[in-house]
Amino acid sequence: MGRLVKILLITFFAIILLLAIAVFVITQVIDPNEFKPEIEKQAREQANLTLDIQGDLAWQFWPSLGVSLGRTEARIADEEELFAALDAASVSVAVLPLLYGQVEMDGITLAGLDVNLVEGPDGANWEQIGPQTTAEETPEETPADPEGESSSLDIPLTIPSVAITDGKVRYRNTADGTDIVVEHFNLNAQDVNLDEAFPLQMSLRYQDQSDMRVDLNLDTTLTANLDANHFILDPMTLDANIAGATTMPVDVHLEQKLDVNLNEDTVSIKDLLLTAAGTETRGNIDITALTGDMQLSGKLATASFDANKVLEAIGEAPIETTDSKALSNIAMETTLGGEPGSIMASPLKITLDDSTLSGSAGLASLQSGKIVFDLALDQITLDGYMPPSSGEPATAAAGGGKEGGTANLSTAELIPVDTLRPLVLDGKLRIGSLKYDTIDAKNMKFAVTANNGVLQLSEASGETLGGSFSAKGKLDASGNTPKITASNTVTSVQIQPLVQMALGDDLGKGVFAMNGTYSASGNSEKALMDSAKGNIDISLADATVRGLNLYQTLVGGVNDMLGQFQGLATALIPNQESGKLPSALSEDTKIVDLTTKARLEKNVAYLDSLDAVLSKGEITGNGWMNILNQDFDLKIGMQSPELGTSKYLQGTTWPLRCEGNLAGSPAKWCGPDKDGFKDIGKQVAAKAAQEKIKDKLGIEGEGDTAEEVIKDAAKKKAKEEVDKQIKDGLKKLFN
Repeated sequence: MGRLVKILLITFFAIILLLAIAVFVITQVIDPNEFKPEIEKQAREQANLTLDIQGDLAWQFWPSLGVSLGRTEARIADEEELFAALDAASVSVAVLPLLYGQVEMDGITLAGLDVNLVEGPDGANWEQIGPQTTAEETPEETPADPEGESSSLDIPLTIPSVAITDGKVRYRNTADGTDIVVEHFNLNAQDVNLDEAFPLQMSLRYQDQSDMRVDLNLDTTLTANLDANHFILDPMTLDANIAGATTMPVDVHLEQKLDVNLNEDTVSIKDLLLTAAGTETRGNIDITALTGDMQLSGKLATASFDANKVLEAIGEAPIETTDSKALSNIAMETTLGGEPGSIMASPLKITLDDSTLSGSAGLASLQSGKIVFDLALDQITLDGYMPPSSGEPATAAAGGGKEGGTANLSTAELIPVDTLRPLVLDGKLRIGSLKYDTIDAKNMKFAVTANNGVLQLSEASGETLGGSFSAKGKLDASGNTPKITASNTVTSVQIQPLVQMALGDDLGKGVFAMNGTYSASGNSEKALMDSAKGNIDISLADATVRGLNLYQTLVGGVNDMLGQFQGLATALIPNQESGKLPSALSEDTKIVDLTTKARLEKNVAYLDSLDAVLSKGEITGNGWMNILNQDFDLKIGMQSPELGTSKYLQGTTWPLRCEGNLAGSPAKWCGPDKDGFKDIGKQVAAKAAQEKIKDKLGIEGEGDTAEEVIKDAAKKKAKEEVDKQIKDGLKKLFN
């Protein structure tokens, strides 16, 4: 028995020795470079590639058996442009297991891979790779191994090392200008096994034609089931540095458990952690029907962050606000859902400092890109979000009268029509309470839609300043020239806060109402103003204009007029021994009721009619106001019951002229029309003269002025005297 064992051992070691000698002979005696012509031939016939194997093929014997390949270039057919190249590649298996009939891969390396992919109107270059057969030729079928038969060598289940270093892939599309380069590609995997999880590291740099650059590093453990197209990356850590999208590069860190099942068309993301530019988002997402009518479910939450710190991290200027703490507490949390083919965040909650925006928002249709939202903002105070005051008082635009203010109008494109035309939108927003300056508004509602280049504001309403407002508007950008139409209604609004905010001074109060319709067309400030048209009805009740007293203006004008007709002062103004009207004690004008109709043409609002009842009189008038530079010019006719006590002044309409700029002093706006007052004085003096002469002489003088009346009366009186003397003389003559 011992002899038999000895013989078997000697035989076994002899076989091993023979195998070792065979491997040595193969690797040391046979030159693999002799196979170059055959390899190049097969590449040409089977892949339509022209290979240029510049480096040497080499065997490796110990501690691994393998083959290595030097610099090799590949071109499609006979093209001069390089399709692919590599600097070196090698494949090796462990020697000792091979002696026992087992194949154990020792490693695969690939260095300096360079691939150029080009696509154009006529197709892509990679489509030319493969056997070039004619209609009569059919590729030979490789006979399958009989079922149940297998090689005497075991199939390797694990590859200890797979390494790809310094790879590069470039993709160019000559039709649309796309030029993407993925370079510095490195991959390192250990103990690669398709039945078990194995660690994998990867890094690369992405660049494109827009100067976007992404440096990416991936570290994960991969479980891959190729038969089921099922891949699990758990855990997965990805770090990226993104440059070109923002002023400064942004570091992005991502952690997650990623499960991709291509056969089931699903993706699952668990324990997501995304940090970037000072923000942190966590959540879980499940995606079904990935390549069909995709449907999402899951939850996301972004922790509170400071917007200005985020801007600082990406190299952008901070948002300057009146309140230094504004935008310092922004957070979001949502549940993802929606119908198949949509991505909806519902419920959605966004925190903005002390305000909360809640509701739903998302893409109702991934195919059409329709954006929908239905949101409610509980309350917000805008003052803290406004830019800090410069400390300089606001000034009106440069003058120039009716035609002024247009020099600063821009001719640059104002409306982004290319963005609006494909926009599909249906949104609603409600605001419970809004505060700005001295204005409080509540129960505000807004609704907007967009489709086929038409953007509509179907509702904008709310309650403010004791009244309410509503508005509608439409922007039609479907044609060559954008067109805007709008209408608004304001009911019972206290005007005082609006005036104070607009003009920086408490110039008036009252209850304001208006109705307006407007239209304009064009795509620049100048074009829109040049084409602007509108009709506006305005009413004002129980109002006061501070610093402007129209009655005082009237009194001053009348007193100046009386200075020219001193002889008639007592008759014109009874019970006024001084011959002048007393000055008004108030510096304001109180308006009981006012209505006006205006029309808008270009940048000028024309007041076609103005009717008002004042506490001391009534006014009518017309004029214009330039809405750009705030210049105005009004011609007013005023009647005063206090002046109507004189029978000579009853029903008299006194002409006033108000002109200037809204930013100026109200006390300087209005004054009497001196020529008009002088004409009235002449007419009144003429009437008084007629009456006095008639009372004393019984003669009705005629004329437009007192002088003309007196002269006419004198003529008539002289004629009467002459006639009387003639009659008396005739009587004496004939008697």
